[in-house]
Amino acid sequence: MGFIIAIDIMVVCILVLVACRQGFERALPLAACLLVLFPEESKITIPGLFDLTTQRFILLALIVLCFTTGKRTKDGPRKLPLRAGILAWILWWGLAAANSVVPWVSVKTVLSEIFDFFVIYYIFCMYVSKTQTAKRVLFGIVTGLVACSVLGLLESYANWTVVSLFPRIVHRSGVSGSVYVDMSRGIRAQSTFGHPILLGSALAMTVPMALYLVSISRSTAQRWFLWSGILLMFACIYKTGSRGPWIALALSLGTLLVFNKARVRKYLVVIALLTVSVLVVRPGVGETIWNNYIATLDKNSTQGESYQYRYALYDLAVRELDRSVRRAIFGYGPESFYFLKITGEFNGRVMTFVSCDNSIAALLIETGYLGLLIAMSVLATALVRAYRKCRRVGPRANGIYLVLFVSMATFVFMMTNVAILGWGQENFIFWIVMALSMTYPRLAALEQKRKSETALARPPALVCVGESAQ
Repeated sequence: MGFIIAIDIMVVCILVLVACRQGFERALPLAACLLVLFPEESKITIPGLFDLTTQRFILLALIVLCFTTGKRTKDGPRKLPLRAGILAWILWWGLAAANSVVPWVSVKTVLSEIFDFFVIYYIFCMYVSKTQTAKRVLFGIVTGLVACSVLGLLESYANWTVVSLFPRIVHRSGVSGSVYVDMSRGIRAQSTFGHPILLGSALAMTVPMALYLVSISRSTAQRWFLWSGILLMFACIYKTGSRGPWIALALSLGTLLVFNKARVRKYLVVIALLTVSVLVVRPGVGETIWNNYIATLDKNSTQGESYQYRYALYDLAVRELDRSVRRAIFGYGPESFYFLKITGEFNGRVMTFVSCDNSIAALLIETGYLGLLIAMSVLATALVRAYRKCRRVGPRANGIYLVLFVSMATFVFMMTNVAILGWGQENFIFWIVMALSMTYPRLAALEQKRKSETALARPPALVCVGESAQ
């Protein structure tokens, strides 16, 4: 407990120091890094009430600093983007909690969702007033994931996890504190994340950010750090042994290759050549990937059952909601799936569904058809706006817009693969990225307008008559 308290005091003091010396906005990139760095195990439990995680101490510090050192500028949005959809999300989850089969669990889940993620969205929407700050925030996220990659590779090669330094807890993926070992895939890197697939999802969201930052970096040291980080992240995502993040990363990089400017395309060609070289030098890597693919197609294998399980959850959710009109409307309550102990047939046998490895199905069964529609409408609106901005500015100037789009799209894609929504550090990445995607176009337009006005206001250079004659 003393170790966790020391961590909490340290991160809060660092944030306060940066905010007091350099301003609240300069503390946001550091906060983004710290939010993705610490595990769920870093928390102080208040029995019967809630947990004070390190992330919540960071949020409390940001809220206090917001009121004491934060300054809203005219460049920021006057009203919160997507406010109607987010308000509808909160209100509907409140109604679903009121009709929950486990009311207290659902109420705590709703409060956690508001405080942990919607507050982060608000802060990064309303207090980022410069495009440079947005890029620093992305750099902060990348730095945090590079550190997590180092820890993940340490698990794979040294058989030791940093989470063992923290008290053991029971979470959605089991008991923490030891290296994650899969019977069919061996040791799988999970770093400070709750599960290897969550780490893989965060890496798939972050690698495109690192490539973008390399393309705009003017510092040799920063470029070296980013390239080293990219290689570490690629190695770590492979070591997670998670098929969904592999596919998500391939789709993200493919999108960058098709729609982004030439410099990033060159980087992707280099990465492709390095990947081919690794497959040639280390044929076991390609064999592992191929075996996972074959096992996924085999319904009787562990990987095959895991893959089919995600689809079975849709049918299960529809069947349970059809039991009554009330449940179809409100669902069974946020975070209620694990208490339902639903029994059904899967792969030719009757079993109890103890986990919901699909956030779409979880939203459906826990908040009803309307709850799923509201949540997906908010996410779809953010994606559509980011996509339209990419199309509007064209491939030569859409670098950051495209990166924000593919990062959000990766998260939404992974919602069909794992229970990713509502817990874990990858959610902080998603809500920060969504906030930046909503505000960055306005900031860029205002800065471009000021540059144009400055250029027009500058007096023309005086030229001597003799010189003009020459």
